[in-house]
Amino acid sequence: MDELGLAFWLSALITGLVFGYVIQRGGFCLTRAISNVVLMGDASIMRAYVLALLVAVVGVQLLVTFGLVEVPVRPFRWLANIAGGLIFGVGMVLAGGCSGSTWYRVGEGAVGAWVILIGFALGATTANVGALARVREWLQASEIRPGGAPPTLPSLLGLPAWPVIAVLAVAGAVWLARGPREGEHGKWAWPLTGAAVGLLIAGGWWSSTLGGRPVGITFAVNTGHMLTYPLVGYPNQATWSMVLLIGVPVGALIGALSKGDFRWKLPPGWSLVKIFGGGLLMGAAALVADGCNITQGLTNSATLSAGSLLAFASMGVGAWLTLWALYLRKG
Repeated sequence: MDELGLAFWLSALITGLVFGYVIQRGGFCLTRAISNVVLMGDASIMRAYVLALLVAVVGVQLLVTFGLVEVPVRPFRWLANIAGGLIFGVGMVLAGGCSGSTWYRVGEGAVGAWVILIGFALGATTANVGALARVREWLQASEIRPGGAPPTLPSLLGLPAWPVIAVLAVAGAVWLARGPREGEHGKWAWPLTGAAVGLLIAGGWWSSTLGGRPVGITFAVNTGHMLTYPLVGYPNQATWSMVLLIGVPVGALIGALSKGDFRWKLPPGWSLVKIFGGGLLMGAAALVADGCNITQGLTNSATLSAGSLLAFASMGVGAWLTLWALYLRKG
């Protein structure tokens, strides 16, 4: 193995391993974050998510400012961002977990997580190169490129990046500081979880350059590739993002074993169809929306891409509407 090959494998595996350990120890999951807010009024995990995004935004901008990474901006495919985001939110609730948490739950011994991932991979492949590819392409054709480039929040406002980041940081800090003291629950406190995840999201942009072009930490297209690669050889070689996925459950397993969280957990038989369907929706919707709650919600929202922020917001709306329909709707 040449030096480039070694850097490729080690950077992906180590990034995935550390990320898996951190999100397992922090119980980091967008589905839980939204469900806890809507159903219990508990915003602890949501605070970790918001802090992670703020830290990642600052980290990515520092990387760009110092010329360490040339970070690409996701397209503003507004129709696909909205439609894919809404459906992804529905799938999250049905599956009982988001893309990142499903991967770390594999390391905790959750057999149901495999069911969700199989559904996710099938959905992603169907929307990428299968029967839903034409639908995805039609939705993604509605792209807005003011000035000939994908817009970011600062470019839409006509402002430099740092003043916009400063306003977001102050607003976020005020909201985070108003939160009540977090109770004991066996996981990391939300400030540690949020800061660690945010640093890793920013660092993922740099570490992925060791495997070629910068892609950051993602869980959407690569999850589909993990199914199609061994079956049909597509893509024709392992990618950095695919290798990253191998490290995530391993890191989560280390975290689970260190605190006695590992145990084999079988889902109730009646729930298999629901969680598989949730995974199927998440996979297909992630390809339509250009990413999942990690890919779009953190990694690419950290670039302040308008499309990524819209997709992330749509995921939250889709999850909220599903929770309302399932648990809060009267009669």
